[in-house]
Amino acid sequence: MILYENENLKQQKLKDVTGKTLAASEVFSKFIKALKDHLLTQIIEKGKTIKPHEIRWVLTVPTIWTDASKQFMRKCAQQAGIDEEKLVIALEPEAASIFCQYQEDKRASNERSLLNRTGQKYMIIDLGGGTADITIHETLTKSDDKFPLLKELHHAIGDDCGGTQVDNAFMEVLGEILGQKLIKLMKKKQPSAYLELLREFETVKRREIANKNNLRIPLVTINELIEELEEDNIDNKIKVSKYKTQIKRNRETFCIDAELMKSFFKPTIDRIVSLVKDTSKIKAIRDVSLFLLVGGFSECKHVLHALKEALPNKTFIVPEEAGLSVLKGAVIFGHKTGIIGSRFMIYSYGTKVFEPFDPELHEMSRKKKAGGRYICPKIFDFIVMKNDSVPVGTTIKREYVTDEPQQNFMDLDLYKSDSGLTKYIDEEGCYRVCKATIDIPDPSDEQRTVEVEYYFGDTEIRMTAVETDSGKSCKTFWKFI
Repeated sequence: MILYENENLKQQKLKDVTGKTLAASEVFSKFIKALKDHLLTQIIEKGKTIKPHEIRWVLTVPTIWTDASKQFMRKCAQQAGIDEEKLVIALEPEAASIFCQYQEDKRASNERSLLNRTGQKYMIIDLGGGTADITIHETLTKSDDKFPLLKELHHAIGDDCGGTQVDNAFMEVLGEILGQKLIKLMKKKQPSAYLELLREFETVKRREIANKNNLRIPLVTINELIEELEEDNIDNKIKVSKYKTQIKRNRETFCIDAELMKSFFKPTIDRIVSLVKDTSKIKAIRDVSLFLLVGGFSECKHVLHALKEALPNKTFIVPEEAGLSVLKGAVIFGHKTGIIGSRFMIYSYGTKVFEPFDPELHEMSRKKKAGGRYICPKIFDFIVMKNDSVPVGTTIKREYVTDEPQQNFMDLDLYKSDSGLTKYIDEEGCYRVCKATIDIPDPSDEQRTVEVEYYFGDTEIRMTAVETDSGKSCKTFWKFI
């Protein structure tokens, strides 16, 4: 979620369980490099002759991530040694949807037959560790390779209500029982024990919630830390806590009762249910009754029960190995990037322009004098509009002219707005999201015209530029903010 919430990703630091910090770009690039190197090693060990430049790499991100977050991940992949031209960004709920369309196992045959029907509409609810992402698809007629194409019916919706919030709720209670001082010391001195405890809870939270839920704890480590801190023993800590009737210890196991276990889930599940219900009320998708649950957190039985109880008239499908559906779907997407036929715009996008002042069109307070005439500056010039359905590969052209002789570059700002009615770039809800610099080839004293081509409808926004008189391509550098 840090990549989703933070505006200054270049300066962002990440903290590990011991409290040490490292630049986010270094963490992600090293992680991607480790995966890349592992794959290349496996290829060599298996005697394959695949070369790195023959591989298309697919990097998955949550749908609700910003353009800046996607660009950040792309740069991390480049730092990891992946060729930019060989890298594809896939949106996680889309990848999961594609996987479910392609399932081949017998158990999935009925599910696939439902999803494969021409005209079938369904909601993909991708429940991960940090986020819940929702995308709505419609199955179109089959393409030439006999597989269906998919159409997005509404722009993606999401929130930060993933499985890690449940983990945090559990650790908060554990800290109340054992003491936050002990938990902090465990993180610092015994991080492997702390992470093993989280992994154990991850296993437990995926099961059906029973009257008694057994959780294995690192008892030896806890006792060592208690001795170091000169604190009361673990059983006495439990007895004096407000959870003494809800948690019991049996050797190296905590027995957690059903109500306490459910309380860990409740805030997160309430937000997920609210998000799904609100999405279901959107006019364009009210008739969608088939819901597809994917992502690691969807494997928690309690989440499925809560959604079924809140939405009894909906059909829920949880594919086999739901936690791997994004990974497997991303592989398919890497081979068939055109399987998603169109996407809805989450925002309006445009540039800043000025126009001759017209009192019938412009606010009087915006009237400015420039070069002997009156103009209206800071006008939001729409390129695409929020909620537009944009076919994949859509290109939109705009022309821009130089301001002075011998101008060798041009700066261009891209803005986004959460409204389809924005008139000016300084209105509330309108933000600058990209700064582009376009090199002008062969500068001259004459005014030069540059044609910029914007690419929308894909998983990322792109742009290219050409100097119109010469037809020469312009080097274009853009940075999302």
